[in-house]
Amino acid sequence: MKNLTFIACMIAGVMMSCSKQESQLPEGAVGYIVAKSENIDLSIKSMTALTNLDSATYRSTYSEDAVFYDNLDSMGLNQNIAVIGAMKAKDVTMKLDKILDIHEEVLVKPSYYGVSHFVYAYAVFTLTRGDVQKKVVIHTVDGIKDGKQVVEWLRYDTKDINEIMK
Repeated sequence: MKNLTFIACMIAGVMMSCSKQESQLPEGAVGYIVAKSENIDLSIKSMTALTNLDSATYRSTYSEDAVFYDNLDSMGLNQNIAVIGAMKAKDVTMKLDKILDIHEEVLVKPSYYGVSHFVYAYAVFTLTRGDVQKKVVIHTVDGIKDGKQVVEWLRYDTKDINEIMK
């Protein structure tokens, strides 16, 4: 009986020490990266709503005071959603072809806008208007706090988008 108790205590001790080590970050680390999370799902939901030109669902993924940096031009949520209206008015459709890379960076201490969670994504979209199709790679960084996107940086080549919106 003493041996069983001793073995059980040893196993529990080893398990506790392993779980403590797993939660520690290396010296100098400011955070860690994950490949699956609710925040990644939120960013995908936002991208999908955008491609469906579903402004209500798209809006629901952002805080009302969200800030967008669209190729460094800043705007608010209403201005950003107006882009969906402009695309609808020009009969432009958008398709999410492929997400090339998506991951979440979780910081130990909050950064910009008090955010500790940033989702980085590279995605290929096809914009179509009539017989014209243009492929665009968009890099997004979504700052997420309390289940809402509060800041978003978008980087892409505007040439093909401007051409299809003429």
